[in-house]
Amino acid sequence: MMTETPPTLRLWFMDWFGWMLDHNSVRDALDRTPFQEGRLPGLSTAVPLPFQLPCPPVLEKRVSMPRPFPEMEMQEFPPNRVVFFIPRTGTYLRSSPLGPEPVDFWAPRPGEWEIFFPMTVEMLRGLSLILKPNTVKLQDDAGNALPTPTLQQGFVLQFGDRTLPLFLNTTTLIQIGQIMPGAIAKIALTWDADAQPVHFTVSRETPTQSAIV
Repeated sequence: MMTETPPTLRLWFMDWFGWMLDHNSVRDALDRTPFQEGRLPGLSTAVPLPFQLPCPPVLEKRVSMPRPFPEMEMQEFPPNRVVFFIPRTGTYLRSSPLGPEPVDFWAPRPGEWEIFFPMTVEMLRGLSLILKPNTVKLQDDAGNALPTPTLQQGFVLQFGDRTLPLFLNTTTLIQIGQIMPGAIAKIALTWDADAQPVHFTVSRETPTQSAIV
């Protein structure tokens, strides 16, 4: 008797610095690489649906290599962020740009460097489109357009003098990632956890050459 494969959700992880949790296939070790528009990092996990935390993530390498990762528990860090706890050592996974290893398992407690932002492929595509100049236009109801943002520490986009937390706009990232070239849609941006969402119109330019897919 055949059994149906339960549905899963594939996730990639951004660190506090706006880099992506990745796999170094030369060293067969965890790594961190800069976010690149249109590129999927070489490390992800598939979690069962519905997505519930805590859960034991199975980190999968795109290039199959033999070295195992320690058993971990992915725990919620509200809102919409996670930390990775290692039960055997009582420590946390850490993305460390200043340490001897770019990613290690030895943080005694979760602080900024231990927090990760889980992203679906649609969210990664949406972020890529926002960051790529002359690709999408965001206009408020008064017709004012936002400038092309930059990705900053703490999972935020910097639009001029305004900052937009990515973790408060997960649904919006997905919506932008699904917009087809030449299409227009209504979205809502949440600038602050205590503020009401602000409505914007997003339009995606029709590409003249190669496009993000």
